[in-house]
Amino acid sequence: MSDFGSPVRHRLFGSTVLLMTYMFLSKGAAQDFNQSLIWSTYASAGQPQLTLFYGNPATYVPDIANGRNGSYFQYNLPFYFGIGALDMLYSGAYIYYYQNMILTYSDQLIDPTKTQPSYVADVPAFSNAVTGISIDWVSSLIYWSDASYQRICMFEYTLRGFWRSVVDTNLTSPQDVVVYPQQSLLFWSDIGDKSGIERFDLATDDRRILLSSPTFQRPTKLVVDFANQRLFWLDASAATIGSMNFDGSGVSSWPPSSTFSSISSFALFQDYVFLGRNDSNVIYIYDRNQQYKANITQEGKGIIDMTVYSQERNPSVDSPCAMGTGSCAQFCITVNSTQRRCMCGMGLFLASNEVDCVTKPMQVDKFLLLTDPGQINIFQISVDTGEVRALTNKYEWPYPTALAFDPSQNYLYYFDKRTLVIRRTSMDGTVSTTLPNVTSALGSDITSLAFDSENQVLFYVDYTAEAISAMYLLNRSFVNIYSPAGSRPRTIILDTSNRLLYWSDCGYNTIERGSMTNPNTTRMVIILGLSACVVTFAIDFQNETIFWADASGTIEKAMLDGTARSVVYQDPNAAFTGLALDAQFIYIAASNKRQIQKIDRNTKQLSNLTKILFTQPFALLYYPADSPPAVKSASVGSTPSSDSSPVSLTPSSADSSGSSTLTPVTIIIVASVISGAAVLIAVFVTVGFVVAKRRRAASRKNSPPVVIVNPHPYETLNGDRRDGSDPRVFSNEPSYATEILSPRYLSIKYPSGRHSILPPPYEDGREYAIIE
Repeated sequence: MSDFGSPVRHRLFGSTVLLMTYMFLSKGAAQDFNQSLIWSTYASAGQPQLTLFYGNPATYVPDIANGRNGSYFQYNLPFYFGIGALDMLYSGAYIYYYQNMILTYSDQLIDPTKTQPSYVADVPAFSNAVTGISIDWVSSLIYWSDASYQRICMFEYTLRGFWRSVVDTNLTSPQDVVVYPQQSLLFWSDIGDKSGIERFDLATDDRRILLSSPTFQRPTKLVVDFANQRLFWLDASAATIGSMNFDGSGVSSWPPSSTFSSISSFALFQDYVFLGRNDSNVIYIYDRNQQYKANITQEGKGIIDMTVYSQERNPSVDSPCAMGTGSCAQFCITVNSTQRRCMCGMGLFLASNEVDCVTKPMQVDKFLLLTDPGQINIFQISVDTGEVRALTNKYEWPYPTALAFDPSQNYLYYFDKRTLVIRRTSMDGTVSTTLPNVTSALGSDITSLAFDSENQVLFYVDYTAEAISAMYLLNRSFVNIYSPAGSRPRTIILDTSNRLLYWSDCGYNTIERGSMTNPNTTRMVIILGLSACVVTFAIDFQNETIFWADASGTIEKAMLDGTARSVVYQDPNAAFTGLALDAQFIYIAASNKRQIQKIDRNTKQLSNLTKILFTQPFALLYYPADSPPAVKSASVGSTPSSDSSPVSLTPSSADSSGSSTLTPVTIIIVASVISGAAVLIAVFVTVGFVVAKRRRAASRKNSPPVVIVNPHPYETLNGDRRDGSDPRVFSNEPSYATEILSPRYLSIKYPSGRHSILPPPYEDGREYAIIE
């Protein structure tokens, strides 16, 4: 027995990914790998193994029957992996095999001189129950059956990463899948409530039941006889093997035998049928006439699956899909030697040229936005119907995670986990750019984005750097606004009306808030005493209520002052990643829940919003977002009111004239008002004018005017251009405050509620003052 090391294990974003591993069989080796029987098993100690029994069965079957040994390799896999379904690709000399919780492309050389694996790519199946694998060697596709999410999927394996569900309705527990690309036919078995074997025509979408119960009880393994164009199946419960033509006719079966009751897999190899037991490492060999010939016995705990590596299983086929995708944008399906059918991924539509894939964003008033790095896309979801549309038709979002939306320009901002940049794209995916001059400062794990549309400022959380930063897009600059020791911010939400920033902190397990410009100095904890990190949250500003989901699978809510806290929903198995709100529902995304779900805020009833199964749901946003009102009392925090209105670089008339905190009031008295009340109001207004005049005079006396001269041209955050001769003049109020956010930013706050930023450039060491 030879041990050639262990395959590489790959994880994406901390969650376990299903991988499909393939091994390269060296045709130049001394052994005859061109004909091999391959099976997956567990060794006596429980270690997963792959065994290659190589050679021509016409030679070694008689030798085994006469007591001679065959030739084989055994490949040991890591203990922490399971082992499952198998298939092979002869032209590339690859074996594909499924391992529990890992469905990867990992290149292995089964050759005494080649022992080290090398990583190639991932197949994003994201399921713990891949029960069958089948390779379409003609159209470069992998099909697999997924018993966990009741679907049949396909993946385009030329490393462009496209995949989609082929069938995801009326399945209960699909067990195996096989493809016959010469006629674009797909077959699968199902052992659930609708036990049977079905056929799907990939060229026409015609689906039909070939056999159903009570014809058989539990069809598990399927095998295509390419030479005779028949489909074989294993019915372990009925202890028999059957076969039929591809249209369901000509059904025949072997007589039931107690030998077959423990058979878990089988393979056809030349004139022989190989049957593997699941309770021992014994493989029985029969001929096509059902005559027992010999058996192969190896140390182990049972045969899991079996396949044959041979050119007869991948015969040469003329196809327009043979060269990659056959000009199709995503999937190419072979119809015949001259015709092909193009297909598109989830949420995309085939264009009128029947080649390209196009997006069609929904023109609706209410929708959700979802990133799915496993699907390599961002999706728009109707909250009324659950319809799903993809928002890109190109392979340009390798792993979109954190997400923000600018409704004023219909731009999406997302973090690309693979290339570590933040991109901006239009809703239809036609315009996509990388944010310039700022992305060099990004870390490797941006967990949340939030966008201030009025001022074109993008806030982001760098989870690795334990910081919150802001990108001023019009200035093409950024500043770190929050990174205190011990904190680890995870998710952010903006209250642009009140200039507030909310964030969850996984260092202290809290939810906090502060000003958008300097949250550290105005920091206030509003939710504390949490038992786990808050991974996502959403705010109902109109009702001053916050909802959050933590890493323990609990969703809670409370008032924005931290009172009235209660549990909304619990699922210890849920790995929540996104949460959004409207007036009636809480929408939730979880990396291990493939559908977007919703919870009624009144009844707390849980239901599915989408029928489509996603791969790795991540960030979830609702549009239109709740519009926050101005802070109306101290019950929701003690943030100074001086930071409670939108940023503006052009002061209002009230600011420039030096208005006081007691604003004069003008009241017009309508006819029929009681004369006594009118007199009182008139006195009040007069007093107001007098007090305001005196306060303005005191302000001028205590703060002599100083002119700020900016000798350099600059562009304001509102897009106005100024030349060097234009001084900036701001009102001087008794309690104004300034903040130097960085050597390039000056923030001016006014007690009246205005908040302005003097944009760069500045001279180092120069003191700037505010004048009347």
